[in-house]
Amino acid sequence: MSLEKVSEFIVNLQIKNPKKFIWFFVVLNLLLIPGIFNLVNNVEPSLEKVLPQNIDEIKTLNYMRSEFSSDVLYLVVSTENPLYDIRDLSYLNYLNVLSSKLELHENIVSVMGINDFISLDLSNEKLDLAFEKKKDYVSDLINSDYSFSVLMVRTNTGSNSGLIDEVIGAINYEVELLEEFNPGTKVYVTGFSAIDKKTFSVIMSDFLVITFISMAAIMVIVYFAFGSFGKGMLPMIVVMNALVMTMGIVGYLGFTITVVSMVSAAMIMGLGIDFGIHQVYSYFEERKKKSKKDSLRIVMKELLRAMLGASLTTMAGFLALLFGVLPAMKTLGMILAIGIFTTLIGAIFLLPVIIYLYDSEKLKK
Repeated sequence: MSLEKVSEFIVNLQIKNPKKFIWFFVVLNLLLIPGIFNLVNNVEPSLEKVLPQNIDEIKTLNYMRSEFSSDVLYLVVSTENPLYDIRDLSYLNYLNVLSSKLELHENIVSVMGINDFISLDLSNEKLDLAFEKKKDYVSDLINSDYSFSVLMVRTNTGSNSGLIDEVIGAINYEVELLEEFNPGTKVYVTGFSAIDKKTFSVIMSDFLVITFISMAAIMVIVYFAFGSFGKGMLPMIVVMNALVMTMGIVGYLGFTITVVSMVSAAMIMGLGIDFGIHQVYSYFEERKKKSKKDSLRIVMKELLRAMLGASLTTMAGFLALLFGVLPAMKTLGMILAIGIFTTLIGAIFLLPVIIYLYDSEKLKK
């Protein structure tokens, strides 16, 4: 059976039972929504997880972590009060109390700072001399004008984002809890793990903004393209259905979302809207001289082969990413391929029904 006959068969079913097709997709999307919640809970913020874990450099790093707890966070403790610098007894006492509290956390192996090298029994007058004597030990922990020093916090978190969040949260909590001991300093948490966490939060924020802008831009363009809000929103149905179905399927499959695969939503919208635009435009062009049923049959006959060819070649291009080394790129390729496939499903089985019902309602009015 040729594709033309297949398209005619599908259109006849859609015209005969349009509401059944609508309800099918409604139920299907409702069943896939729980998968979206699975996906939200399976997000990996670590930039390191983008890399393959089976190469020698990563294996060696993971071995070093397990043997020596080599992950380090840095607490930059800066003096905010210009009347004194870090060579002050109150500053050293604060570092000592903070270090002692942090070392009680199960994922913190040790904390090292200048308070480990300078005696706290000295008076302020003798601290300058003590710093000079211990210069070789403390020079890597202080800056040249004594305005801040660094606490080195060794952890056993590895690249586990949950443990990193927990440790950073514990550090911030202890800083707030020990505010009464703080002589007027500001504590900044940094290090590769902290940068990873902050970078991901920025990426998440950008992802939401980019997705919103992408959707808004597409809606504006299709509105002006068709000169009608109703017609302009018809192609968006394919995109919205594809996004829900894709995220649901990906969630059920247990894929991990990384900083690389976050761009997939905007890409699916940009690629998938084309099918809807062609269908809606072609249908209403045919409607100028033919009936609803004939217009729908002609449009699907003309576009089915083109949509199949375009979607399959695009999917093949994205699936080529599976032959790469980076796990995140493989995941991106799978998500985009699923997104194009769900777009095709919506364009063939859902949008023609929506167009037909929209046109029928428009005629009634």
